[in-house]
Amino acid sequence: MTAVLAAREAYKQAEVDARMMTARARAQLGRAVEQEHAGGTAYEDISKAFGVVIEQIRRYRQAYRDWNRDHPGESLD
Repeated sequence: MTAVLAAREAYKQAEVDARMMTARARAQLGRAVEQEHAGGTAYEDISKAFGVVIEQIRRYRQAYRDWNRDHPGESLD
């Protein structure tokens, strides 16, 4: 039974790690969108290049802001 409990705990930790990896990547994407926009590219043009609606671009930007709020001082790199 010890092995089963250990495997279950490893599985649960892998889920946590995957969520964190996804959140970090999404925030990095949001940061890249912000940087591209700061360089003069309209959000509409970014959304067209991605093949997504503008709302999705807003969500990426929000993920970046959320990351900065929830992880102050923690680098995305």
